[in-house]
Formats: sequence, structure tokens, C-alpha cells
Amino acid sequence: MSHRKILVGLIALMILLAFASPTWADLPPRPVPPLPPTPEPIDRLVGGWIELQAQNVKGQWSVAQWQDSAGNWVNVESWRGAFDSVNEGGGVKKWWVDQASFSVTPFRWVVYEPRTNQIIAMSQPFNLPTQNRQTVSVSVTLAP
Repeated sequence: MSHRKILVGLIALMILLAFASPTWADLPPRPVPPLPPTPEPIDRLVGGWIELQAQNVKGQWSVAQWQDSAGNWVNVESWRGAFDSVNEGGGVKKWWVDQASFSVTPFRWVVYEPRTNQIIAMSQPFNLPTQNRQTVSVSVTLAP
């Protein structure tokens, strides 16, 4: 067989395959499996929470601090942020505490004005939870 006939045959076969094969639009839709339910993270099965409740909240943010052996208050960088919810001026900020930190003391909440970075309120010192699923709530009132 000549090279020309082989070449023509291959081109004809490629054209036939191009028109005979289905396009993406012709394929049936693939089912999307449902996502499995998200279990509660293992590290959240044993522990508790600290919660700041504040009145007159208007965009402020808070940080929890712990007191070192020299009496200095040190920010807990992972427990910092805006209030989780604000309803009718009352705000709530809540953080998870793992069991390894139970009973560590003392802590306090500090509330800042974000525009000036000035402290506008500090809570009384408090202890972290001492038992599983316990919430330690502390309240402050911000100036109106």
C-alpha cells in the first residue's frame, strides 16, 4: 500500500472519530455525591468556653489576657477579635478552651476601640473552665 493511501486512510479515520465521539455536552451529567456530615472536631469534644458579654457595643473588639508570674498581663493572640454577635447594643465574644488549659488563672478581658486602639474596658480577673462543656461568662459595660 502506498504512503498516500495510508495517509488518506488515517485522515479519514480521524475525521470519522471526531464526528462519532460524543462531546462534553452530549455526556449525561455526573451525579455529585452528597458531602458527609461534618463531625465535631475531636479537639472540641472535651473542653469548655470563655465568654465575654458586653453592653453598649458599637464595633469594638476584645482580647483575653493572662497574668504571668511577674504580674504582667499578656495578650492571648489566638483569643482576639470583634464580637461574634451584637444585638440591641449587647455583644458576645466566645472562645474555646481545651481541657489541658482548665483551671489556669488568672485571665481578664480587655475591650479596645478599633479606631484609636485605646483600652475602653477591662473585666475583673477570672479563671478558665474547670470541667467539660463549662462556660465561664464575664460581663462588662462599655461607656455609651
